[in-house]
Amino acid sequence: MNAEHLTRIVEVSLKRGNERQDVGIMTVRQALELPVAGRLEYTNPDDKSRRGPMRITREELQAYACG
Repeated sequence: MNAEHLTRIVEVSLKRGNERQDVGIMTVRQALELPVAGRLEYTNPDDKSRRGPMRITREELQAYACG
């Protein structure tokens, strides 16, 4: 895991159908420690995220944390 990436801030939300319910703002490390329940989405913590998707999946967040 990349220590610098783990301290970046993300916003976590729970997606239910077409709606999103905010869970909170936390570090990447805290977000990955959340239990896997429902469909969580995360804002992209990458500095260059304007070129990529605004919301990413848990798998994408894990890949980012390892990068």
